[in-house]
Amino acid sequence: MEIFALNLPDLGGTLESVKRTMAGQGLSAWGMVAVAFLAGLAVARGIVGQILSMISLSLSVLAAMYVFRHRTELFGAYAPNMSTDTLLMVSGAAGLLTYFLVRGVVNFLAGFGLLSFLASMTGWKAGILSLLPSGVFVWLSAMVLRLVGSVYGLENANVEQLGNGVKSDLGAWIEQMAQKIDRTSIGKITEQLDPYDVRATANLARLLILWPDGRVWQQLAARGPETVNVLNHPDIIALGADEKVRQAIGLKDFAGLMQLPQVERAAANPQLEPFLKGLALEEAMDSIVYQKR
Repeated sequence: MEIFALNLPDLGGTLESVKRTMAGQGLSAWGMVAVAFLAGLAVARGIVGQILSMISLSLSVLAAMYVFRHRTELFGAYAPNMSTDTLLMVSGAAGLLTYFLVRGVVNFLAGFGLLSFLASMTGWKAGILSLLPSGVFVWLSAMVLRLVGSVYGLENANVEQLGNGVKSDLGAWIEQMAQKIDRTSIGKITEQLDPYDVRATANLARLLILWPDGRVWQQLAARGPETVNVLNHPDIIALGADEKVRQAIGLKDFAGLMQLPQVERAAANPQLEPFLKGLALEEAMDSIVYQKR
């Protein structure tokens, strides 16, 4: 089934100027500027039109993420044969279809004047309403970056573990951008509102990919006692030797790995989840996968 796979792009050195522009503590300021700019754009182009576009976009992104997270229920026996890249492509197609369907419904309702009440808002009400499209856009962008960054993180960890292949510079950058956004106040809010937050599950999946490499395991353990406690937790030990876990990794089925019931249960364990969701663990694994010193 690999003939249907869509390889994720690698843009290499073309990212350097963007990295310099968006790096550091200025990311929060950039986020606020983006919100203000998009709010002004909403006023200039028509608040109602912007709100309806964001509703369509929101539903399309949520639909795409639903397909990604529930492939077994949706595709049945075919699901195990889908590569992660193919699943991303199918999820994107579902999101695109949803967008046009919702736009059709919105245009139908507008044609009968059922949305005219939005156009009647003026003054301070219109000003507050203009912030909605920009806020939704930032929320959606953070969600997509978080998911795509997690997938790239798994693929690059697998390349490190196997010792062959090429790690994606674009993937590393997206992953780092998602982390930087999540450190900001805006990022923390969007993370709380993410209905498909996969950080804990994705980080656990990366740990399991790196499991056979004793050198990597020792480097992670050297990060501190909290990391040692997580690595030695019975749930983690059991997953490291789990046949289905190793099979998913061997097939490079990273989406399937994250969606294994035993992996999801362990990631939701109250003793593990706070640490698995922490940026400290991601940075520790990044320092090994991307050979940072």
